[in-house]
Amino acid sequence: MRRVGLGGKLCVCALAALLSSCVTTTTYKPTTVVRVSVHDQALEVVKDGTPTHRFPVSTSRFGLGDQPNSFRTPLGRFVVQNKIGDGVPLGGKFYHRHYTGERVDLERGSALSHDSLLTRILWLRGLEGQNRNAYGRGIYIHGTNQEALIGQRASYGCIRMRNRDVLSLYESVPLGSLVVIQLDPLPPPPRPLIASAAARPAAALLSPAGATQPSAAANLSPVPPKALPVQSSAPSHPAAAPNQRPHSTSSRAADRHAVVHHARSQGHPRGDRSLRGKHLAKAATRKDV
Repeated sequence: MRRVGLGGKLCVCALAALLSSCVTTTTYKPTTVVRVSVHDQALEVVKDGTPTHRFPVSTSRFGLGDQPNSFRTPLGRFVVQNKIGDGVPLGGKFYHRHYTGERVDLERGSALSHDSLLTRILWLRGLEGQNRNAYGRGIYIHGTNQEALIGQRASYGCIRMRNRDVLSLYESVPLGSLVVIQLDPLPPPPRPLIASAAARPAAALLSPAGATQPSAAANLSPVPPKALPVQSSAPSHPAAAPNQRPHSTSSRAADRHAVVHHARSQGHPRGDRSLRGKHLAKAATRKDV
């Protein structure tokens, strides 16, 4: 059998490494997938095909790309190659991926002019030609001191998150998980809770468990039955008593009596005298005729 020299062994090793990298790129099927939408400025965690978390993020303010020193966010498929920050407190500061022992006050951290890497780091390695420089460029998912800018394009190439959000992401995403950074928006999140709430009346959601719920008809707006009259707006004048005779507009005496009563009620004592004088004058005229 012919022996293989040192050069041949090196060639075989290089070929094996190349083939293994190709297999990793084409057959990578993790159970946890992280999707980052540049359009939505949001990150979604999907486990076994089911979305479990969604967080706001910030991608690069300089646009998209993978060129070195471009400060742009690369697109495509990545893998979580390293996770850094076990045991670091919330707001802990990193320098060259090492915890400095300093803790940033998150309430006042946005006043700092520079972006600090805080709390946790997920270091991404590109799986495609369009993002092959990501690992060497130091493209991370990390916490930031500038939480007020989360939700808009404000980073220097990395994926920024609020510190409590990146802490939750760090715990739920294992090493080797697939990360997809895409231009397209994320699909609408499932709403099983809202769907179940729509099937039940609102009172059932607010009342304590075990309480007796009213029927569906009781939850509707009350509608009076047809047998009962629906009272309209209150009348402007009180209704007449049942035994009271209706007021006759053709009776002059009744009209005078009503005018005199109105004048007295308004504080005009001379109203009855003037009417009495007019009545006497008319009576005298009739006698003369």
